[in-house]
Amino acid sequence: MRIATLANAAVIHTRRWVSRFRDRGHEVRVFSLEAPAQGFDAIRLPSAPVPGFARYPLAVLPLRRALARYRPDLVDAHYVPNYGMLAALAGVRPLSVTAWGSDLLVAGPSNALQRARARFVLRSAGLVLADSDNLAAAARALGAVPERTHAIPWGVELERFEGLPPREPGLLFSARMHEPIYDLATILRGVAGWLAATPHGRLVLAGDGSERAGLERLAREILPQGRVSFIGMVAAPELARWLGRAEFYLSASRSDSTSVTLLEAMAAGAIPVVTDIDGNREWVAEGAGARLFPPGDPSSLARALERALGDREWLAGARRRNLRVVAERGSWARNMARIEELFERLARGGV
Repeated sequence: MRIATLANAAVIHTRRWVSRFRDRGHEVRVFSLEAPAQGFDAIRLPSAPVPGFARYPLAVLPLRRALARYRPDLVDAHYVPNYGMLAALAGVRPLSVTAWGSDLLVAGPSNALQRARARFVLRSAGLVLADSDNLAAAARALGAVPERTHAIPWGVELERFEGLPPREPGLLFSARMHEPIYDLATILRGVAGWLAATPHGRLVLAGDGSERAGLERLAREILPQGRVSFIGMVAAPELARWLGRAEFYLSASRSDSTSVTLLEAMAAGAIPVVTDIDGNREWVAEGAGARLFPPGDPSSLARALERALGDREWLAGARRRNLRVVAERGSWARNMARIEELFERLARGGV
């Protein structure tokens, strides 16, 4: 197939997705308003110095011209409000739109304009992809045609989680971005008492974002000195090693579809202590592979961690259960093969 992917060429999820289709022998050209990561092949669309919501409509005519020259078999747009809107305004067909979570779960319900924009994009698509059932339900509620909407998690490369280093007792690990929706302050507050009482315990936070400086200040104020590390962005192999070493994986996210890092933690054997939200409950439940706590509640996080620590037999069973679930439902190779098949059907005029 000849695929035109419209997406942010700077983010790892785009590179991962496109590389998979290129490795399968498909011709993929990436069109992006953002500069691509070093070494990643993408075509820059003009990006005017205006607010984000206006930049994409201004790129419609250049995109139409570029696609007329390329003549793709299908257009593959990622993230509903920006590149989905760009593709819908350009009138390109056949069109597949992939939702990434916050575009529908957070932005979609927030105001009437955003809902109308999402409805326009989703109704323009011949195929809508979501990585979780709750995200697919949100898409259908906003107008996506039910029979053209598919919940398929991207999944993880299971082979990356073989031969990992020995587990480190007392290592708590988080890999969420340092942004408000991921609520890392709740993690810092929730583990403070346990770290103070556990000499061998420590917390490691990967990732980066707009709140990092404030989170580092909070950590200095409330956590024992030398017991927390902010390690920044890490590459996939290093992330797998950290998850293999970690005893527990922590996430206080207030909203999620399928979190890839949750699946990676499950594959690596790090026990999830995560928020009790729809996206997480599609993979784990309280006592079934994880301990859950309400969003924004540090005290409940602390109690969930204590429940996990208090039953070593349960921990061993949870690790076995989580690996089985990811192998059955969260295989990157198998799930991307399903998406490839849908793309081929869409390019032939079906769904």
